[in-house]
Amino acid sequence: MASFLTYAKANNALPNVITWHQLTTGSYGNVAANVADFKALEASLGISPLPISIDEYASTAEVDVPGAALHYLAAFERNGITNASRAYWYESGTVNGLLFSNQPTGTYWLYKWYGDMAGNMVPVTPAGSQDGIASHDSTRKIVNVVFGGDSGTNSVQVNGLGTFGSTVKVVLSYTPDSGRLASVAAPTTLATTTYPVANGTITVPVTGQNAQGAYQILVTPAAGPTTSYQQAYEAENATVVNAQIRSSASASSGYYVGGINGSGDERTDSFVDFLVNVPSAGNYTMTIRYANGGTTTSTQGLAYDGGAWSTVSYPPTGSWGSFGPTIAATVTLHQGSNVIRLAKGAPNFAGAAGYAELDSITLVPAG
Repeated sequence: MASFLTYAKANNALPNVITWHQLTTGSYGNVAANVADFKALEASLGISPLPISIDEYASTAEVDVPGAALHYLAAFERNGITNASRAYWYESGTVNGLLFSNQPTGTYWLYKWYGDMAGNMVPVTPAGSQDGIASHDSTRKIVNVVFGGDSGTNSVQVNGLGTFGSTVKVVLSYTPDSGRLASVAAPTTLATTTYPVANGTITVPVTGQNAQGAYQILVTPAAGPTTSYQQAYEAENATVVNAQIRSSASASSGYYVGGINGSGDERTDSFVDFLVNVPSAGNYTMTIRYANGGTTTSTQGLAYDGGAWSTVSYPPTGSWGSFGPTIAATVTLHQGSNVIRLAKGAPNFAGAAGYAELDSITLVPAG
């Protein structure tokens, strides 16, 4: 890799992304070391940081074991991996082992829990062989923790629940190691319990844990989620093309997207794609939290679900990287998943005027 990158830099042919495999059994344990080695190599060659994509992960013995697959997900989240693909070892037509006879396997539910995570991913501290991934949706007040890897009697501590009230509802669920040749109709609900919150913390006991399976802890206020769907979406969690994720104390989660500056062709166009999910079709008011440090009103193109382009305008805010001002636009969305694009330049959109930085968007039914 060192010789390849040296040659690529010298010949103005650096890749847009760097990839490798994590296929040896237990290789989730060296993801951090691999990333550190690559970052050191990048720095030694004077190469700006490249996104890392794992193009295959998990050995034949691990790929269909929820507890093992979870360890890879946790390592990728913890070490800033942009994306990763399950290794394709076995039968076709099974969504790579997640379906058997067109029905979910035990491992499917692990990925379903992961896919349901919303809001922001939050840090997880492993303990021995126990590891996990977690998210916090602040608009609905849902914490979703998926964990596994240990056996016997254990406990999971969840912090940062101070805004959830004095008590919370906790649903503990389990998905087994069914392998790829057996279906699992649904996860097993092990317990639904109300816990008192002390200093923003609860501790959830887990008895008889199976190291090969995976578990979910879903935490909400005692009365349930505060809204029926996620309403706020952070720009840094969106798909960011030819722009940069930056940090700011005034950004809603400490990060925002800036450098949305390019237009002209597919190599330079810059835009941000928000994947949103709404409970019903109709018009929604989209509030955009932004910064415009210029002296005149700037614009960006707005399109959703591949439809026609319109323009949103951003009056000056006085400085870059400082957030608080908002503007609003109306979008007409389908029930379920939609993609909202805000662009300086994009395919079928020639380009906008001036510049704007994006912190977040919020969607509520119009009117």
